[in-house]
Amino acid sequence: VHFGATLGIVVNRFVSSRLSHEVYLGCGVAAAISAGFGAPIAGIVFAHEAILRHFSVRAIAPISIASVTASAVSQAFFSHSATFEISSSAPDLVSLIPVLIIASPIIAFAAIIYMEALRRSAAFAKQTGWSAERLILTAATICGLVGIWIPEILGLGISTINAMLDGAYQMPALLLLLVVKIAMTALCIGFGLFGGVFSPALFVGVAAGGIVAQLAMILGVPDLSVAVSIAAMAAVAANVIGAPVAAVLIVLELTQSYAYAVAALMAVMASMLLTHRLFGHSFFDRQLLDRGIDLAQGREAIALSQHTLEPHLSDDFVAVSETSTGHEALSLMREKQQTEAYVVSDSGRLAAKLSVHQAIEAGDQTVFQFADADPLLLHVDDSLQHAMHVVSDFVGESVPIIDQQNRELLGVINEGDLFKAVIDVQSMVRHQERD
Repeated sequence: VHFGATLGIVVNRFVSSRLSHEVYLGCGVAAAISAGFGAPIAGIVFAHEAILRHFSVRAIAPISIASVTASAVSQAFFSHSATFEISSSAPDLVSLIPVLIIASPIIAFAAIIYMEALRRSAAFAKQTGWSAERLILTAATICGLVGIWIPEILGLGISTINAMLDGAYQMPALLLLLVVKIAMTALCIGFGLFGGVFSPALFVGVAAGGIVAQLAMILGVPDLSVAVSIAAMAAVAANVIGAPVAAVLIVLELTQSYAYAVAALMAVMASMLLTHRLFGHSFFDRQLLDRGIDLAQGREAIALSQHTLEPHLSDDFVAVSETSTGHEALSLMREKQQTEAYVVSDSGRLAAKLSVHQAIEAGDQTVFQFADADPLLLHVDDSLQHAMHVVSDFVGESVPIIDQQNRELLGVINEGDLFKAVIDVQSMVRHQERD
């Protein structure tokens, strides 16, 4: 998935088109899922659900072409075999669903531990102050040494997943593989080695599902190892990437079984209720939240937070010096047909804001002592979203915009211009989602 996304961005740099960079990103991700798992439909849904987070004609057409083409090329040039080898048929849902509902907290717990390990490893790497080279060398050395004794945790782990599905490991071995896989994945990704979180999530899910199934067998439940492991695999992957529908479709396309897909759906939804409350919508959402970007606010709010006030500065305002009299300020206001003025020092620093009533009151005296020395302010690098919150209770003609470092008055913005800028951004986002 990571590699596919990278290729999508690389193609975008060399191809000129009307498509946005996020569509190219979605194309790369969809192609990777399609070619890697032989699941073109799941690839399309995954790109929209986890990457774009909306469906539109402009996006779904190129992403569908990329996903289907990748699947066709993969089948034409490489030996086609199922990613996961499932020998047993799906059990009766009546016996499976209760086990999955009871097991959902365990599956959710495994997903949360995995995601927290990734976050804490990255935070620890940052706190060490080590160079990127030292971090990578450390992670590679530790992972290599561990891999000598437990080689099953290295690489994508597809062969190990198939072995777990085939019942080759007992509970102690499954528990060891689960713990070591989480630890080594967190170490490598947190310390800067190239790799993604999706394939390890599948490994973690299958291992957790195998443990749950064997615990259930101890309690007298029939052997449901394969079905529980597949459902747990989909659930952990869905929790990590935040794409429940795509995870279920991957199971459906890989197994060609509605029974397995329904079982995966039950495990995905039940476990996501817990992880969403205790951790967040996905690992990627939590990463962005750590950087101050809350995807839960919606695309419009995010777009508003990324547009600053700088392009919307206006120089249509009245500026007076600190020694100007009230009559002089009134004359300038009358000339520009405005009811407010800004008291500015010789260096251009905003000293105060003067209303027409304060200018009348000042008369022949200097305006500085009558003006508001602590007016409502905005900074030039403030976002449109922040500005809307600031001016929600504002009453006046315009709001001064200053440089945060030296308080220099750079311009002003009135409520009408601010509302127009916000509406323009909202319209742009809605156009992207509809088109």
